[in-house]
Amino acid sequence: MKKYDIIGIGNPGQDMVVELEKIPYEEVSSRMYDCSFQGGGWVATALCAAGNLGANVSMLGVVGDDIFGKMIIEDFQFNNVDTEHLVVAENKRSNFCVCITERSTKSKHIISRGGELREVETDDIDEDYIKSGKIIHVGFVNEAVRKAADIMHENGGKVSVDAAYYRPYVYENYDIFDIFIGSEYYFDGVCEELGKPIAAELSDDEKYEVMKYIQSKGPEIVIFTFGEYGSMGIYGNEKFAQPAMKAEIKDTTGAGDVFHGAFAVAYLDGLSVPEAARFATGVSTIKCTQMGGRAGIPNRETLDKFLRTGQIDKDVINKRVEKYQRGL
Repeated sequence: MKKYDIIGIGNPGQDMVVELEKIPYEEVSSRMYDCSFQGGGWVATALCAAGNLGANVSMLGVVGDDIFGKMIIEDFQFNNVDTEHLVVAENKRSNFCVCITERSTKSKHIISRGGELREVETDDIDEDYIKSGKIIHVGFVNEAVRKAADIMHENGGKVSVDAAYYRPYVYENYDIFDIFIGSEYYFDGVCEELGKPIAAELSDDEKYEVMKYIQSKGPEIVIFTFGEYGSMGIYGNEKFAQPAMKAEIKDTTGAGDVFHGAFAVAYLDGLSVPEAARFATGVSTIKCTQMGGRAGIPNRETLDKFLRTGQIDKDVINKRVEKYQRGL
């Protein structure tokens, strides 16, 4: 019996999410409409989505022993993420990010300050811990992640990757991934490699051909998210397209992150790949109605209602929003 549905290996951080009318470009005072303190990080936020959907999840990563590290851990616990295997580095600063959303343009600006933290190392990989999971979800690849992937595969599990950007840690390690979910930015990077136009200039059939190229390198499932155009993917010899869902969008920060976590939950629940993509699209859509990556994450009941009716239970979501507005 597996203890965890998903084990995440990544770099958690702390975000301060700010909503302005427009970023000021002169020495003037600007009204802040809202401010929210939320945990961040691709893999970390995916786990928070999965934890709210009822999955048993655990995070392996490194945080500092500063106030941001304490906030990161508290936010994990609020979102039902096990923190027993987090490494707390003494006298080190945690990753911190300011995410600014502009009302006037619906755009976002991310200002990051990397911490003083190392990545997860091979000595951090406990074999019994990795064997206790069904999926590991990763946001980078090093020797430690490859070790964890080998353990997971030897014990019948799967490896999922967040391919947000076209970087060597992804395209040099296709062989260890079973579930590959990438962004449009990654897709365009592959297109450049293959000498093709970017996604916006390709037909659907041409997009599927790019996905088949990635699939030929190792992953069983290849999915790309295209923002307002929804998602597309292939699995085995099958393909699907999932349109975007309608909602009043406020901020897309973390939309892809929660898609990953929700897809893994649905996949483990036995849904087909197209059904899991629809499930994940619902979670991502609800998230986008609120600022930041985590305030808008729904629970299972809220998601089920939205998928049935198109209506979002705002009372449930507002409680999360208020919690994050108060900070730690």
